[in-house]
Amino acid sequence: MNLYRYCFILAGALALAACTATSPATPAVPANTGATGGATIQISDPWARAMKMEGGAMGGMEQPTMAPASGSGYGGMEPTKVPEQGMAHGGHGDMEMGGANSAAYMIIRNTGNEPDKLIAASSDVAKTIELHTVIEEGGVMRMRQVEGGIDIPANGQVELKPGGFHMMLIGLTRDLNAGDSVQLTLTFEKAGQIPVTAQVRQP
Repeated sequence: MNLYRYCFILAGALALAACTATSPATPAVPANTGATGGATIQISDPWARAMKMEGGAMGGMEQPTMAPASGSGYGGMEPTKVPEQGMAHGGHGDMEMGGANSAAYMIIRNTGNEPDKLIAASSDVAKTIELHTVIEEGGVMRMRQVEGGIDIPANGQVELKPGGFHMMLIGLTRDLNAGDSVQLTLTFEKAGQIPVTAQVRQP
């Protein structure tokens, strides 16, 4: 009887050891998130402006005139609302002006303990994407390409929004209609590439 009890206890102990040795499942990585080293990047509220390739912006928006200006940046015009119609844009003689341009916006959070930097972006809906900001020169708001990328501070965030930092979608390959979605790939200095799905909206 004692031998039977001993065998029963031994079998139970072996079964318990086998269960505890099983590795826990690796949790899924949330969408629109990237992490490398000490930087952890999260993207929220990504959206792009509705735009027709040939008909201009949708939703009663005006196309501002392009004013030549010094500095880097292409002459692609960011569609603006009527209150922003005084904005001028840096020119570039080599820019192909066919088609229309749009812009993408979002909030980029860095929950890590090291700063990171957004250095590039790409999408199949535009021939190229540039990182731009808006500055005031002589009482005129002008758009400029950001040299070197957009800094994302440690434990902080940067909002890409109209009238500030934004991604310029230059040379659209299709119409961007309200309700559509746009696939973007953001490239960060530390976090690497992060895929983002942006909804198309009428501002």
